[in-house]
Amino acid sequence: MDIAILIGNTNTKIALINKDSIKNVILCRTEHIDTAIRKNPEIKDGYFTVYIASVVPEATGIVKKYTGKVKEITWKDFPFKIDVRHPEKIGIDRLLNAAGTRKLFKTACVVIDAGSAITIDLVDIYGNFKGGVIFPGQRLIIESLKNLALLKDIKPSKKTKSIIGKDTSEAINSGITYGLCFLVAGYINAIKKKNKKVKVVFTGGGGKFLQENIKTGIYEKHLGLKGLQMVVYGNS
Repeated sequence: MDIAILIGNTNTKIALINKDSIKNVILCRTEHIDTAIRKNPEIKDGYFTVYIASVVPEATGIVKKYTGKVKEITWKDFPFKIDVRHPEKIGIDRLLNAAGTRKLFKTACVVIDAGSAITIDLVDIYGNFKGGVIFPGQRLIIESLKNLALLKDIKPSKKTKSIIGKDTSEAINSGITYGLCFLVAGYINAIKKKNKKVKVVFTGGGGKFLQENIKTGIYEKHLGLKGLQMVVYGNS
């Protein structure tokens, strides 16, 4: 087994992986990655190879401080075309999602990853990354609202039952929950007009909520880890 560490802006996943399986997945806040590593001595003992895919250089440095047997995944490691102007600037998490769909489905896919930000990316029938869309996710929207003194006590919730709010709190909840669903659904429909057979795949902490409310596609909890499997061990 090897160790996979996927470092996102908000959360980090640590797991044992090999060609055929993903085990013992740990989810922690990226800001607490130092504590998570110290609680998992197998990362430090040098017996396992540690594969890192990160969008937070500072957190990557913390991991490297604890282990010397580390391989950092970059855009150059992906066995498909990254069809954008500056492939080196694409978030590694987006490329791992593309690799995950290539491993699992071998067909054109639109991938929605709902975290701090929401990304919607297109992978063509050959498994090539074609680019996508990025906009703020629920957490970033909430933080922006909290910067307004009038809204500092509002606590948005995913349990909104009505599209039309009867007070400020309900209106904000509707805007965040249903608004994001309508936004994502609109992009999916626009992409499907040009790619009728595209498969819709959701992932990320908010992905299941979007998938259940938009009522399309499937949810893959560990899509990024499966993408890392493909990059490290091949597509079989």
